[in-house]
Amino acid sequence: MEAPASKHTRNISRSSRPRSSTKGPLDQPDDPLGSGAVNTSASPTSSTAEDGGFTGASFNNLDPLGPDELPPTLEKDLGYLLRYDVYHSLSQIEIPHALRSEFLAPTSDESLSTSLATLERLLAEGHFLLAAYLCGTILTSSLISPTDIKRIFSLFYTRLACLQLSGNTIIAAQESKALEDLSSAFYYVEPISEPSENHTSYPRHIVPWPLRVLAIRLQSIGFGDSRRGIGGLYEIGLEARREILRPDLAPHERNIWRERLSDLGMRNVNALIEMGDLDAARRSLGILRMSEPESETTTMRKALLLLLIGDLDAARQLCGGASDAGNTVFSPLLSMADGRYDDAVVEWRALIGNENQRPDEAMISQNLAVCLLYTGRLNEAREVLESLVQANHSFSSLVFNLSTVYELCSDKSAKLKTDLVETVAKQPVTGATNLDRPNGDFKL
Repeated sequence: MEAPASKHTRNISRSSRPRSSTKGPLDQPDDPLGSGAVNTSASPTSSTAEDGGFTGASFNNLDPLGPDELPPTLEKDLGYLLRYDVYHSLSQIEIPHALRSEFLAPTSDESLSTSLATLERLLAEGHFLLAAYLCGTILTSSLISPTDIKRIFSLFYTRLACLQLSGNTIIAAQESKALEDLSSAFYYVEPISEPSENHTSYPRHIVPWPLRVLAIRLQSIGFGDSRRGIGGLYEIGLEARREILRPDLAPHERNIWRERLSDLGMRNVNALIEMGDLDAARRSLGILRMSEPESETTTMRKALLLLLIGDLDAARQLCGGASDAGNTVFSPLLSMADGRYDDAVVEWRALIGNENQRPDEAMISQNLAVCLLYTGRLNEAREVLESLVQANHSFSSLVFNLSTVYELCSDKSAKLKTDLVETVAKQPVTGATNLDRPNGDFKL
């Protein structure tokens, strides 16, 4: 019989509210053990990177710090995630015909390993809607045992992430509610090893960290309560701080927890921006302590959040102190945020001309095209965007912006956008972009 603590109860938090303090749970703690180095809509839209890919590696091993196995005397029944009523029907009606592919489902004699191999292939190719469909099909089939927690959580996370990547965030938000309260005692287990004088026993959460973070955001959308999302970030932030201060933690594990805590702080600022509380977002970002050394990606995230807040002076100060060569994109981004599009055109072009080939050249070229559009040079903007498509780039903001340019410069925009769909459909599969593109990407 299962222990009482393992029953799926709601609203039973594993952590109590901390006393009021000048330091929040999402700030980096003062680590007495020292700090180790951390490895590191209708208008045109600019971008800072191409659409992110979703690789099979993330499916197989979501959380390197998660418990590998449960105590032999304890089983967790996740049958509530295997019910048919949890998962919504998916359709390709919003996808242009040229980009549609057949939904795949396991046959009656197909093994679980074969189905998972098919899922890996879909993820590697960028068929995120098809991958989401297959995840739901596997989870509701007889191939999965209700006690196979690692595989169930991996499939559930992949389902939610792929729904987001394919533009079905609302569906993902509704399905995420099946997890209920992730802070309940049901989701915690005691470690198998016995505590010793130098090793304290800490309860371990059985849900992979990426799924916990994703579920916090999706459940706040699903329940229509943005404050729930911020509260959830602080809840797991307290756990991250506790883990960082553990004296028995290995250095590489401590670095992972530091990175996680820094990421939570950034997500909290973004949540405040989405709520419209820009003053709180500015204060939170201003006092946020990051892991050292701060990576280029972290600096970029902070700068973009400052631009969203509208604090150009703080963004300029942050960018001015950046010494990494990759941070040269900050200058034209600041010019764009300040409305100086002519200056931004010169700066974007200078970046392209400085090197033979930059890894972010497609992003830079697209931002150049956006600036050309805002300065009234539609034909030049069209040439730049079309050249990117001809070079087999087709990330979401690119095709959206090119479709916008077609609407502005031609009476035959509908045909031009349809031709664009056909061109994108013939591009080689790289796995770097979502192949199951909705009509909205092409403004159809």
